[in-house]
Amino acid sequence: METSGNALLEAVEKTATLEPGAPAFRASDGSVTSYGELWTNVLDLAAGIGEHVAGKDPIIVLGRKDALTVAAMLACLASGHAYAPVDADLPVARVRDIAGQMPYPTLLSTCPVPKSLRTAIPACTMLDARSLTEGVIGVVPGRDAWVSGNETQYVIFTSGSTGRPKGIEVTADNVAAFMRWLVTFPVIRDGHRAFLDQAHYSFDLSEYELVGALATGGCLCAVEGAGDLDFAALFSTLATSGVEVWVSTPSFADLCLADPSFDERLLPRLGLFLFCGETLHHTTAEALRERFPQAIVANTYGPTESTVAVTYGEIGDAELADPAPLPVGLPRPGTELRIVDHETGEALPAGETGEILIYGDTVAKGYYENPERTAEAFFETRLSDGTPSRGYRTGDLGHLDAEGALHCEGRLDSLVKVSGYRIELTEVEGALEAIPGVEQAAVVPRESRGRTSSLSAYVVLDPAERSLVRDAEGGRADFELSRILRAELARTLPAYMVPRRVRVIDEMPLTANDKVDRRALASRG
Repeated sequence: METSGNALLEAVEKTATLEPGAPAFRASDGSVTSYGELWTNVLDLAAGIGEHVAGKDPIIVLGRKDALTVAAMLACLASGHAYAPVDADLPVARVRDIAGQMPYPTLLSTCPVPKSLRTAIPACTMLDARSLTEGVIGVVPGRDAWVSGNETQYVIFTSGSTGRPKGIEVTADNVAAFMRWLVTFPVIRDGHRAFLDQAHYSFDLSEYELVGALATGGCLCAVEGAGDLDFAALFSTLATSGVEVWVSTPSFADLCLADPSFDERLLPRLGLFLFCGETLHHTTAEALRERFPQAIVANTYGPTESTVAVTYGEIGDAELADPAPLPVGLPRPGTELRIVDHETGEALPAGETGEILIYGDTVAKGYYENPERTAEAFFETRLSDGTPSRGYRTGDLGHLDAEGALHCEGRLDSLVKVSGYRIELTEVEGALEAIPGVEQAAVVPRESRGRTSSLSAYVVLDPAERSLVRDAEGGRADFELSRILRAELARTLPAYMVPRRVRVIDEMPLTANDKVDRRALASRG
């Protein structure tokens, strides 16, 4: 059912009106932005956007983890535009590919824009959020201008199999439905809680903390050191953050658990761990329950195409006692999960593995400016009670148990997740093969403790291009080539998509069907 207004903006406005001094954002240096200050910036920026940008096209928000970036995203909604969050550390080529998919691209920056980026997207309208808030000109848009109903609220660009980032359009109604569910979670439902703000805003996991905190008068607690593994800085920030709700991938929690000081003495108020994006293992959950005995450890599941997550399940003694992979929980109200045979589409009974299909009010509108791909993955359907709904073919494998809880069991295609980030192996391969001298490339995931921990790449060189390396023999040649290729990839791909290791081989091993034998490559180490 479509709704009027924008649930997230209404929640922020309400807190800003009733409790203007309540903390909305705490930076890693300890500085705090109140709800009153946040909302003032939202309205100022919305007025500035209205003066410079016509129509309803999405606006790219380029920034880092700070209060102005949050205000910029909300201001897009208040001025009638979806926002497309882009982290300032993404390669210029990546941002260019995103902007290139928009008919009339606008970039709203909350940090300095490198000259190389300005040069790469000359047709893009550039707005500086800092300037817009200093000299406010224009009329603040009314509530009737807010993004609402089936209008797109945000576009998250993820790895795409075609070699270009793929935009997923999530609507205002999708977010409102997700929000109604999220605010019922333990700890979050108490309101005014402090949320760990660690995930990049260009990663849809960040919507967990953005929506959870801002819908309940809570505070986003940004952390530094999470990206470059500066754990001295990270733990110093955590110690003064007062974090009560932890949102991250299991991999990030594992990194923190490697330090014995990561326990309830560091975060005495922490009451809820929320995980999504990749497999949560017994060892991680057990360690967290041991070190944070008062906290709930919850597992969730959901692709970006279904608005962050659609299941929730708490991990207790019974789940940990079962050696089988941990369940990801029961579906949220408004969502139905169906398991089907991938080849025939036939529904499968409880306990049988098949493709996971998601039906419900948080299924996204589709892929931005890509009707063909949208038609392949999304479809119109009805819930079991007859309510009209959208459906999404996830490409994930799993089964439902007798109680209706979902158990995930991998992927049907070449998409993998590393630290929660979705990566199409074919996109990385395409980027490698675009480098002069690389004739063929294959990328395989590396497993550690049951989850994909990194990527390894194997390349066959054009014989005429051996000059890529200075030393044609021995380990030095391999090391030099790996360094060169990884550096080249870093010019076009985000850091999390760059393989940790690149090896030169004489020829690609093939299967009986003349396809690259990835299993044989993986066995090479």
